[in-house]
Amino acid sequence: MTKKIKPKNSFSSLLLSTALMACASGAYATDKNLTGLVPQDYFDFVFMGEPQISPHNDMTLFVKSTVNDDASGRNSQIYKINKDGVVSEFTQGKGDYAPKWSADGSKVAFIRAVDGKSQVFIMPANGGEAKQVTSLEDNLSSFDWFPSGDKLLLSLSVSPEAESAEEKIDDELEKSTNERAEPNIVVVKHAKYIGNGSGYLSDKRRHLFVFDINKSELTQLTFGEDWNANGPVVSQDGKYIYFDANKTGLEYEGNSNSDIFRLDVATKKVTALTQHKGAQFDISLSHDNSSIAYVHYEDTFEQADVIVKGKNGKAQNLTANFDRNASNAIWAPDNNTLYFTANDHGANRLFAASVKSGKVTKLIEGNKSIKNVTLSSNGQFLVFTMESSTQLPELYRFDLSSKTVVRLTQFNDELLASKNLSAAEEVWFENEKGMKVQGFIHKPLNFDKHKKYPLVLNIKGGPGGMWGHQWFHENQMYAAKGYAVAYVNYRGSSGYGIAHSKGVRKDYGGADYRDNIQFLDKVLADNTWIDAEKLYITGGSHGGFLTNWITTKTDRFKAAVTQRSVSSWISEAGTQEYTPNQMTEEFGGNLWNNFDAYWNRSPLKYANKVSTPTLIIHSDADMITPIGQGQEWFYALKANNVPVEMVIFKGETHSLSRSGTPTNLVERLSRIIDWFERH
Repeated sequence: MTKKIKPKNSFSSLLLSTALMACASGAYATDKNLTGLVPQDYFDFVFMGEPQISPHNDMTLFVKSTVNDDASGRNSQIYKINKDGVVSEFTQGKGDYAPKWSADGSKVAFIRAVDGKSQVFIMPANGGEAKQVTSLEDNLSSFDWFPSGDKLLLSLSVSPEAESAEEKIDDELEKSTNERAEPNIVVVKHAKYIGNGSGYLSDKRRHLFVFDINKSELTQLTFGEDWNANGPVVSQDGKYIYFDANKTGLEYEGNSNSDIFRLDVATKKVTALTQHKGAQFDISLSHDNSSIAYVHYEDTFEQADVIVKGKNGKAQNLTANFDRNASNAIWAPDNNTLYFTANDHGANRLFAASVKSGKVTKLIEGNKSIKNVTLSSNGQFLVFTMESSTQLPELYRFDLSSKTVVRLTQFNDELLASKNLSAAEEVWFENEKGMKVQGFIHKPLNFDKHKKYPLVLNIKGGPGGMWGHQWFHENQMYAAKGYAVAYVNYRGSSGYGIAHSKGVRKDYGGADYRDNIQFLDKVLADNTWIDAEKLYITGGSHGGFLTNWITTKTDRFKAAVTQRSVSSWISEAGTQEYTPNQMTEEFGGNLWNNFDAYWNRSPLKYANKVSTPTLIIHSDADMITPIGQGQEWFYALKANNVPVEMVIFKGETHSLSRSGTPTNLVERLSRIIDWFERH
């Protein structure tokens, strides 16, 4: 039976969207009779993404994600919104995602796991039974329809040389006659040989295949043992496939190059459309097949721009003067406008760029973050998720002519209506370089200006990315326990221009450290209700490194929680997933020609100066900051008689705090709060 959610007329939706705009701007009404968020509330959060508008613009599909019953994982299911705004189930599975409409709008394909393998299913757009159409042994990375509707483009991870049937039989015979146990080894040949969430990397590479739905036939289109075909896009006529790839042969040695290629489906001929030392990726095709748009940057630390290239081969940089990193460009049907998103002053905002003039326009004002953007085929409206510091992501529709925002889903309303939340308030200051830096503060719940409150300095990771006008349950949970929470988008963060982003390059523990401390001092000076004798500090990844680093320099914090941190850049350099080339870019040299840069910025060198009681949180499957980083910090603090505990989450990766097993994610939050409460 189809489960329906109460429909809303457009008038009530507009009123609702107006109210939410006020919430997202910080004018959030608090109720002292309500409680704040607690870690266990995470189990009730509903997330959504991957909106897909039908070719006839009368229905939108999206993926709804929830925590499963025993909190050991997450369920994902495809939902639909019809033209009347009614939200209902579309599929019945617990692991369904990646919905894709056929070109004529009659069918929907999506991915569902079968016996641990991702397979493509197809079902009628008007409902019915989903039919499994693939039985793949290799890992499926992505798929798309061909316009004809009888074929699929698949991206599969395959071995460079597939075994023949005879070789497989010989292998089985050899195994059956060998009574000894088989060796269990990994052979490492490349600089990049591990990945967070992947463990040891195999020699398989992602390549493109055509799958004939009626014949169940799979035909390989691209080949190569030292490169991957990424981000494939099918042309409007189905004759070509565009993709990006690093064909230098050095992808697994740390080279970050990628170029745009065009594949002729009939002949399998591949033509390079760009030849540049930098990175070109994130392809979007114009509707008349005359131009392509893609994202380009010169190197890892330079601005990401939207480039348009026509049939004449001339490249036009639409965002050269934008001073933000653009991403996810989408062509309007008239081929005159590209819509894209970019980090900007603590929010992920929506922009439009004119292909003719290059003028960039912000489409929606207010402090909200917009993600997962998709455009209707008639070019009249966009659908996306939108969130703020007090609003979980929900789906919205934006009419491009009237500039009206209408809310489409209300999955989290009941939970949030029962909770008292603290809105993020902006704090700006000028650092020692004269740069304007933005931070944020959350007041504790039921704030009374006549009382004194403790404060948590929460340091974001990165150093890229940003915090601010986005949903972040962790900060709400600290505020609910009576703490003020402060965090800053220090140098290295995105959203403030390329000079700000590059400001910490080759200076870890320098510019990033100074911005955090100056921000903290600014917050304390401007808010006398904060108890300067009750300061706490935490952070993850680069924020964990800075937590360690800061506690080597001051004893002003009553307690620290360092998460997935770096304690020694010496051991970090040789044990994590980044290659020697990448580490050389970060530090301006390798261990042998610039040893002091690594060691002098390692908290481990100064661990004997730490006195702050510290909780170390680390995951044993972390390949970005491996478990040894936490172990070394624990050893150092123990050796120097600092009160310290370490919590190791088994089987979790560097992503524990965002996408880890729900029960572990919640346990992490509880232990952070408990550590602060104990001190």
